[in-house]
Amino acid sequence: MSLREKLGQMMQPDWRNFRSMPKLESLCSATLPSGLASLVKRSLNGPLSEEACERGLGSDGLGSVLGGGGACPVPNVPSAWQKQMSAMQRAAAKAGSGLPLLICNDSVHGQANLRDATLFPHHIGQGCMDDPALVEELARIAALESYACGLNWIFSPCAAVAQDLRWGRTYECFSEDPALAGELAAAEVRGIQRCGFPMAACVKHWVADGGTILGSGNFDMGGIGKAVKAHGLDQGDARMDETELRRTHVAPYLPALAEGALTVMVSYSSVNGQKCHASERLLTGLLKQELGFQGLVVSDYNAVQQCGANFGDAVATVLNAGVDVVMTAGGLFGDLLFRKQLDAMEANVREGRVLATRVDDAVRRVLRVKMKMGLIRAREAQPGGEGASALEAAQAAEAGGQPRRLFYAEEAPMGEATCVGSADHRAIARRAVAKSCVLLKNEAGLLPLPLAVAHTPAVLAPPPTATHAASAPPCGSSGGVPGELLVTGAAAHDLGYQCGGWSLEWQGCRGNAFTKGTTLWEGIHAARPDATLVSSKAAASRKPKAARAAGCSVALVLTGEPPYAEGFGDVASLALPEADARTAAALADAGWCVVLVLVSGRPLVLPPALLDRLAGVVAAWLPGTEGAGLADVLFGRVGFGGKLAFSWPRRDEQAVASVRAKDPLFPLGYKITTQPHAAAACAPPLGNTRQSVADAP
Repeated sequence: MSLREKLGQMMQPDWRNFRSMPKLESLCSATLPSGLASLVKRSLNGPLSEEACERGLGSDGLGSVLGGGGACPVPNVPSAWQKQMSAMQRAAAKAGSGLPLLICNDSVHGQANLRDATLFPHHIGQGCMDDPALVEELARIAALESYACGLNWIFSPCAAVAQDLRWGRTYECFSEDPALAGELAAAEVRGIQRCGFPMAACVKHWVADGGTILGSGNFDMGGIGKAVKAHGLDQGDARMDETELRRTHVAPYLPALAEGALTVMVSYSSVNGQKCHASERLLTGLLKQELGFQGLVVSDYNAVQQCGANFGDAVATVLNAGVDVVMTAGGLFGDLLFRKQLDAMEANVREGRVLATRVDDAVRRVLRVKMKMGLIRAREAQPGGEGASALEAAQAAEAGGQPRRLFYAEEAPMGEATCVGSADHRAIARRAVAKSCVLLKNEAGLLPLPLAVAHTPAVLAPPPTATHAASAPPCGSSGGVPGELLVTGAAAHDLGYQCGGWSLEWQGCRGNAFTKGTTLWEGIHAARPDATLVSSKAAASRKPKAARAAGCSVALVLTGEPPYAEGFGDVASLALPEADARTAAALADAGWCVVLVLVSGRPLVLPPALLDRLAGVVAAWLPGTEGAGLADVLFGRVGFGGKLAFSWPRRDEQAVASVRAKDPLFPLGYKITTQPHAAAACAPPLGNTRQSVADAP
């Protein structure tokens, strides 16, 4: 392999660079409202021809490419994905090295760049399921639906342990408990890498990205988010001693690494003032040498640029620190084209600023990953040999002037497209939604609600049991003939709210047309056709037909956070949305039994005056496309069993875990369990899945 071919294996540009198109900043800023996202997507995701793939890939022998948040072919269907990925693999095969590509995607809760894929609860919800086997199964589904699109590398799981709930990536974390986070990260690695096809997991973000200090962050992705979020948490500084670093933030990686995770992604953040990408101590000393990690270490998107005054200095710093693969926008915006970056890397090696042995180590790691995945094997490798022998053979051939292929590589068959969004996958995702919902308050056993008149049980279910649950004043009985059911709130009928960020777009979407799924309201309405959906404004003035004491008139207020991702989700306050909070209080004062359902990426503060008025509170997190799972627990098809993976704050001042632990509103592990209604347990499935609107031409 020539030096340029080796460096090509270390470069990972966004594949949207290969198209002839205007630059991102000439279309619109990434900070614009999500309503403009479709305009950006159609401009960035035009057809990628065979010639464009050869032009973009062939001359540099690239080792991997990624599609950033929102990247997809048009039309956004599996067959188009397969056609595009096959074209890129063919172009890579024609390069001098002939090595197949690693093609990467943020399938963090399903193949989230694919329309009509199965999207399941984000990690914060999965952490509440108390079911590692189900986490593994969800990861397997994500891998299968990703492989059906020609992808073979998933940037997940996230092993971060969020310490401050105001961080915009809290929902990407399984738990504030390092042990639980590590157990579930390992389960996800198993699901991805044992899916039956070549697929690599990526544990991220090394290390302590969940431990940053408020005010230390400066959200900047080489221009995408510059100056959007200064003095926040994302990409901030984690200030702690070595004991805390290892106990809280390194510990969750250990089970995932032991499970054989093939890749690790580095964090944008810093530890005690030094960027993780620039830390030889953390990348080489701790991860590779002390922990013995043999896979490849990849940078985060455009993170290299944060580590020096210019790209040449920055890339020398991160490569010497231990980064093996440079992930980059690569010219998608700005003038720093990925070929210019390759030029800078090559100049560093020729000038001795990056040693050839460091390059060989990085390439060896890339080859080792591809071999372990079964993508390549060396012609002259000994039995059981890995990337080292292959690289040595390549070097010998180069020295001897023998330009011949040293690897066997065949184009891998694509996965089965019919699995995408299949009924089986959606049923498993729906089960995960039900298991992830945490019942925080249940006054006098109000929940589960009666399913319908014909299905009302003759005998009430046993009273709920609670772990760490305080008693509450009575609200009324859930027995008898079902009465009024009012449904309201910003999150009631909006797939965008319930899917959150990393769902078709980097920052998520709004409304119901962007993908196929069942909204929370549709699941509720299927269970109770007599339910009424009204706006928050209209609901605030509604009066119940029966007195609260009769226990017949119930209002479900579904509220939470609009979608966000990364630094755009950093907040100063954990307050409930004001309009829905006012509506919930007004409904309670009018005599309704109010159940507040929180659709959010983190715990939100429940003001005491409001909490005292509520008959029930449910944390539904960000459930994904299968909203009927919420109806399953609300109406007793299955019992509530989810338990908190994050302790719950009483007030904003408890946003940090160490402060919250002293007096939380609800502690880590809190849950209230209920039993299913006998009739509901054998009732037909609830809800239906709406078809999405097709891609416009």
